[in-house]
Amino acid sequence: MTQPDHVRIVLAHHLTRHDDQLLPGDEIEVPHHEARQLIGAGYVADLDPTDSAAVAKALQPTIESKPAMAKPTANKAAGQASG
Repeated sequence: MTQPDHVRIVLAHHLTRHDDQLLPGDEIEVPHHEARQLIGAGYVADLDPTDSAAVAKALQPTIESKPAMAKPTANKAAGQASG
């Protein structure tokens, strides 16, 4: 499960982290402070570290979307079928 103080980033360069060899394009989840360091060092793909708005957006905590509830969808489908 995702921690509230973690963010997901996509790597722009090779990185060794916890004895793992990570490749450009790999998506990893890191603590907020580590994400800041990686962004500042230019390790995050498609992100200009000098663009403060883009950096702020990239540092938003990872929020996993909850699965949609089936009941409202089923009710809507049933309502359309009976109409």
